[in-house]
Amino acid sequence: MKLSGINFFPFVFQRTKSACFTLFKFMIPISIIIHVIQIFGWLEPISSVLEPVMKIVGLPAQMALVWLTAMVVNIYGGFLALFAIYPNMEPLTEAQLTVFCVMTLIAHTFPIELMVSKKTGVRVSVMFCIRFGFAVVAGILLTQLYNAFDVLQEPVSFMLAAPETTIGWGEWALNELKNYAVIATVIFSLVAFLRILELTGALEFVNKGMASALGWLRIGPEVLTLTVLGLTFGIAYGGGLMIEETKRSQLPPRDIFYSMTLMGLFHSIIEDTILMLSMGGHWSGVLIFRPVFAFIITYAIVICTQNCSDKSLTRFCMR
Repeated sequence: MKLSGINFFPFVFQRTKSACFTLFKFMIPISIIIHVIQIFGWLEPISSVLEPVMKIVGLPAQMALVWLTAMVVNIYGGFLALFAIYPNMEPLTEAQLTVFCVMTLIAHTFPIELMVSKKTGVRVSVMFCIRFGFAVVAGILLTQLYNAFDVLQEPVSFMLAAPETTIGWGEWALNELKNYAVIATVIFSLVAFLRILELTGALEFVNKGMASALGWLRIGPEVLTLTVLGLTFGIAYGGGLMIEETKRSQLPPRDIFYSMTLMGLFHSIIEDTILMLSMGGHWSGVLIFRPVFAFIITYAIVICTQNCSDKSLTRFCMR
């Protein structure tokens, strides 16, 4: 086993460069488009379409703009929008804020994350329906649970000043460069970690362990490691590495679909979970309901499609 010199670092650098190029070539133009949308204030009129959905899940109509911002920009952008409009709306209860957090954890950053899913082979329309549709279902169920048990009905307050939701091009470009540097660093670390696991033979052991834990979801061993990375660090990382892996070997489309479905419903379980808890989301929704819901829905999709032929599943769910 050689972990340095000729055999290790050139391999890791090459895989990192290839994965970053694959991600950045569509992330950069999408980021520019999103910033233009923010500058011209086009999110607010578009958000009116989501107001009926807010009523269904028991949230104020103003939250439509907040959720749309999270879906188009990212979770942080969503909370910036919330802080900006919160002084002019009725206070949310802790239950309502938790419902919003769970819905946002499932459905956010669509322009980039749906494109990552597309690059792995999953149809954008299918992944959008899964994430948006089940985010609404999760909101309905969680609202009904909190109302049925009459819990978390106290109002919440944010002790933060409302920041500007848009920034200039210079500051935006600097922030984007920092984000891309972080992404590249994380991908390099993940590639190096996977290579070490592969060279030491630990990857096979890890795959066997995960196969036992996730085997009931019918996710094949070829994508188990990437699935766990996506669950832990996010779709941009797990999906990005999966895109790169499909170039090296032919991954089963069914495994890709099931893996991306689970990742779409439940990912970035460290960073995003900590963020939602720090913003006031209750642990019952963020830590318990969210993963249980994601695994049950993924299992239901697996059961509903298990009798479909690979050809049919690929035709309707994969590009």
